[in-house]
Amino acid sequence: MTKYRNLFIDLDDTVYDFSAASRESFLETYVQLRYERFFDSFEHYMSIYEPYNLELWRIYGEGKITKEELNRRRYSHPLEVVGVQDQQLADTFCREALGRIPTKGNLVPGAIELLEYLRPKYRMYILSNGFKELQSRKMQTAGIDKYFDAVILSEDIGVNKPDCRLYEHALSTTSSKPGESLMIGDMFDTDIVGAANSGIDNIYFNPKGKTGHPFAPTYEVKKLLDIKEIL
Repeated sequence: MTKYRNLFIDLDDTVYDFSAASRESFLETYVQLRYERFFDSFEHYMSIYEPYNLELWRIYGEGKITKEELNRRRYSHPLEVVGVQDQQLADTFCREALGRIPTKGNLVPGAIELLEYLRPKYRMYILSNGFKELQSRKMQTAGIDKYFDAVILSEDIGVNKPDCRLYEHALSTTSSKPGESLMIGDMFDTDIVGAANSGIDNIYFNPKGKTGHPFAPTYEVKKLLDIKEIL
């Protein structure tokens, strides 16, 4: 597809396996802080944490809560559910878990091969809602920072994907045009909706085969390496 010159790529769970890295980090922190005192198992803890975390990220994406409130609420919630009121302990879990995640080099299968294939052909940028203090470290640890020309984060301008202002900022700062650009991401409601609303073609990375979306993305793949057939 020679019309594309610029690729905007989501980081977490698109190329960097954030789910695996965070799970490893959470388990290590769970053991360190002896959370077995409060929960039946690590799976019990995660079954409480994960759905509430997703809901908080949705609200955060809408700009209704701050990053600090997101972190405070998502780590205190599991403790509160089992009757433990200890914000200091929750804050410690937050600090320890987030400190571990960037030390993990987990990548989505096929990420390196795809980046090696794309790098000579396109200008590539990370476009992420992730926290500034984590994203660069994660990329460096995983050895993928060298593939990207810049890292553009929602925190840079205070709005999150799918807000069109973030996409406009990304286009402006990279001297890119919508018709020559492509967004690749795993989150339909943020990556794909935001790109489509900004006039940017998109590839929906959908390894779990999720359905029920309000419109069709420009392209859809289940494996990262399937992108080679498009680009």
